[in-house]
Amino acid sequence: MRKTILAQPHAGLTTTLRQSLALASPLGVFVHFLRCRELLREFTRLEFSGRYQGTMLGPLWSLITPLVTLGVYTFVFSAVFKTSWSGAGQGGVMEFALSLLTGLACFEVVSGAASRGALVMSENVNFVKKVVFPLEVLPVSVALALTVQSLLSLGLVCAARLATGAGLPETALLAPLGYVPLALLAAGLGLWLAPVGVAAKDVGHMITAFMQLYFFLTPIVYPLSAVPDRYRPLLALNPLHVVIEHFRRTLLWGLEPDWTALGLTTAFSAVFLLAGFAWFMQLKKVFADVL
Repeated sequence: MRKTILAQPHAGLTTTLRQSLALASPLGVFVHFLRCRELLREFTRLEFSGRYQGTMLGPLWSLITPLVTLGVYTFVFSAVFKTSWSGAGQGGVMEFALSLLTGLACFEVVSGAASRGALVMSENVNFVKKVVFPLEVLPVSVALALTVQSLLSLGLVCAARLATGAGLPETALLAPLGYVPLALLAAGLGLWLAPVGVAAKDVGHMITAFMQLYFFLTPIVYPLSAVPDRYRPLLALNPLHVVIEHFRRTLLWGLEPDWTALGLTTAFSAVFLLAGFAWFMQLKKVFADVL
């Protein structure tokens, strides 16, 4: 039954490519989600509030969880392994903690979009069975809810800078630009993995294992300068690394964005989203048969 999703399409290769290119039109995708904006807004709200429904502290967990994680990682990597960001700023445990929190805030968006995106169809079978419902809204709303949640973590970074008297640099005004490639990348991941999650129920375990590897392959708990020279160009290609570095440069170090890296990453993330949208739209017609 699950092989049905892989049995698409019987149409010719030229026809399939033409359909995919039409679906991946930037203007077409923008207009499509613009028409679904009310649904997108409502499902983003439900996704954000639903994860804390029934809990005593509610949305406060979105602050408590990153603070606990930050405390553990800061102790292990700054006190035990003596990792630092010397040369990037003032150094010390505080800078390490804020650099780490910035990286974790971005990573949680991508990690959550991948893991939740792979399961979102099976968790919403009632919508899958509705012919007229735009299913593409579901994985995108997951990515948007995670992006909104990351604002709280980055808000903690700003609050800590202000509380310690360091203040925020003028370049902090440019920090929100990093959310463009981050949101595009997260939404693209959700669209790519949603059909895979329908076809293979164990994909969630695969994603969990991969994300653990991806976490340590991304300069989050260590600076890129700590990586041996021969591996550094390879890790620098990681789009998430570029996003994290953007937030660190603008919020913590008072540096101008790396416009070239940010522009290329944004372009890559946009193409990744468009291709994921085309992939999703080609396969969503068989979801109801598989689930």
